[in-house]
Amino acid sequence: MVGLPETRSGSRRPSWDLRRRLSDLRKTAPSAREIARTLALLFGRRWWWKTLILLLAMAIMASLGFWQLDRLDQRRAYNQQRQAALAAPPIELTGTPLPQGDLRDRQTTVQGEFDYARQVAIRNQNYVGQPGFHLVTPLLIAGSDKAVLVNRGWIPVEESEPATWRRLDEQQSGPQFGILQATRRRPDGTVSPIPQDTVTGWYRLDIEAIEQTLPYPLLPIVLQLTPGNGETFSSSRTRAAGDPAALPHRIEPDFTFSEGNHFSYALQWFGFAIIAAVVYISVARRAEFNDN
Repeated sequence: MVGLPETRSGSRRPSWDLRRRLSDLRKTAPSAREIARTLALLFGRRWWWKTLILLLAMAIMASLGFWQLDRLDQRRAYNQQRQAALAAPPIELTGTPLPQGDLRDRQTTVQGEFDYARQVAIRNQNYVGQPGFHLVTPLLIAGSDKAVLVNRGWIPVEESEPATWRRLDEQQSGPQFGILQATRRRPDGTVSPIPQDTVTGWYRLDIEAIEQTLPYPLLPIVLQLTPGNGETFSSSRTRAAGDPAALPHRIEPDFTFSEGNHFSYALQWFGFAIIAAVVYISVARRAEFNDN
C-alpha cells in the first residue's frame, strides 16, 4: 500500500507532460481564424494574381523535385542492371544468335583471329588527360563466318599512323576476355555517316556504319578488352605481361555505382518551394499590416 501513490503519481506524470506539450503546440500553431484571414488576404483583390504566380512557380519547383526523384529511380535501376550483368556467368561468343536482353557489361570470352588489316581508330578518346584514339580490331570468330569488333584500348595521338599499328598486334595464345558494350549511334539514333577516311575518321564506335566497310557480317555488340591477370578480363599482348606502358592501354571498367546528386537536388527544389511560400506570405502580411 505504501508504493501505490508513487505508482499513481508516476502514471499521471507522462499524461500531464503530454497535455502540457499539446497546450504549447496550440499556443504556437496558427488558429483557424488566422489561417482564414491569411487565405482571404492571399486571394483577395490585391494579391490574388501574385498568389497564382507563386503557386505556378511552386508547382514548377515541385515538379523538378519529383523529376530528380525519378532520375534517382532510373539510376538505381541502371546500377542494379549493371551489377547483375557483371555477376552473371560469362557469355561465349561463337557466332550463334546472342542471348536475349540487354548484354551490356556481360563478361565474355571469344576465340578467333584478329583481322589487323581492317582495324580502325575512334577519335577524341582521352586517357589520364591525354588525347588519343581507341584502337578497334575485327576478330573473326573461330568456326563462324561472323566477326566481332574488339575495342583493344587507348593509343596516343603519336600512334595515329596506321602503318605503326602492327607492332601493337596481340599474341593470341587463347581466348580473348572482356565485357560487352553497345553500339554508339548518333544522338538522334541514326547510323553514323561513313567518313572519307574509313580507318582513322570515325568519331563513334557505330557497328552498323563500320560493318558497311567490311567484307563480313558483325555481331551487334562490341567486345571491350579490359585489364586483368589472365583469369578474367584479360588478353596477352606483345609486351611483357603487367607492363603498364603496354599499348594499347586497356580501358578500366567503371565499377562505381554512384547514385549521383539526384536526391539532394530533389530536396533543394522542394526546399525552394517551401521557402518561396513562407517568404511570400510573410511579405504579404507585413505589407497589409503596414497599410492598415
